[in-house]
Amino acid sequence: MNPIVEAEKLCKSYSLGKVDIPALTNINLTIEYGEFMAISGPSGSGKTTLLNLIGLIDQPTTGRLRLQGQPVGQNGLAKLHEVRLSKIGFIFQTFNLVPVLTAFENVEYPLLLTDMPSAEREHRVHEVLDLVGLTEVSQHKPRELSGGQRQRAAIARALVNRPKLILADEPTANLDSQTGQVILKLMARLNREKGVTFIFSTHDPHIVGMANRVIQIRDGRIVH
Repeated sequence: MNPIVEAEKLCKSYSLGKVDIPALTNINLTIEYGEFMAISGPSGSGKTTLLNLIGLIDQPTTGRLRLQGQPVGQNGLAKLHEVRLSKIGFIFQTFNLVPVLTAFENVEYPLLLTDMPSAEREHRVHEVLDLVGLTEVSQHKPRELSGGQRQRAAIARALVNRPKLILADEPTANLDSQTGQVILKLMARLNREKGVTFIFSTHDPHIVGMANRVIQIRDGRIVH
């Protein structure tokens, strides 16, 4: 089986006037299915940039990227959107829930971008809400949920398309330590029982401690 992620000589730079500012330099990385992996490093080291490249939110300046065995770096924007929607789940530190939608509706939203029949959509949403323990508050809006419940809703939304890969950018940063531990254990259980690959961008020593592999980044380079 091919690795779920293969990065070869990935570089990313941003233009500031006439100057190019390097964010990542010559990143070579292979990630296997089922990993529970952390990308760690100080602020500004490039870890979120790397997560965004893997998640196809951004594109590399140079280098190659393969996702689930398929090259994705040169695909058109429509194709990249399709891959993001069907193969990758995202969890953000700010939850990114739509405030006017209920938990159910927030989780359902990615499925509305597909041609999935309504009965199957409803089944999928109920399934993942039950999985993360939010069935009883499924009709509550984000303002009516605790921080931990909001992050559970974000996890459910990431799972609803049944991706093999979930990218989590500082998922415990806006949670108290106890709630963060509960959320982390939930993600570890999903990794163990469902085989979902998790890649974290994080400062959190608890995530680093639980990860089965840690990649350190400094100044846009992987530190060996």
